[in-house]
Amino acid sequence: MNRNHRNILAENLRHYLSGTISNFEFMYRIEPIYSTSDKGVRAIESEFWFCYDDLREHKNIGKDKLTDEAEKHIKRFILFLKSDNEYEWNDPKFPNPIKWLLNLITFGIYPKKAEEKENIEIGDEQVWSFFGQT
Repeated sequence: MNRNHRNILAENLRHYLSGTISNFEFMYRIEPIYSTSDKGVRAIESEFWFCYDDLREHKNIGKDKLTDEAEKHIKRFILFLKSDNEYEWNDPKFPNPIKWLLNLITFGIYPKKAEEKENIEIGDEQVWSFFGQT
């Protein structure tokens, strides 16, 4: 666990949620954590990347405001980052994009692979990034 990297990410998530900083400011401010070895920081940063547009600058206000549900999840991410809990989930295993594209072109489908089953875990997805309720 890297307390400094967790604090950087947590504080900047909080600032983005409050509309204090833009998405570009967020990305600039978390640059020091990109090489972190903290699995929790990497997982949360990767998950949050889907929550904003990285092609144009905006804040979490107006038409760019996240849904209440998304904000609820991000607040849980912040709680996790402020905790001293170890990240217990496996690293995500994304399918090989070249294999996916070849299967799509050749067969018109992406068949389920045995390695995708490795992502099935016993953790409670409702409380991710925590592993379960205590």
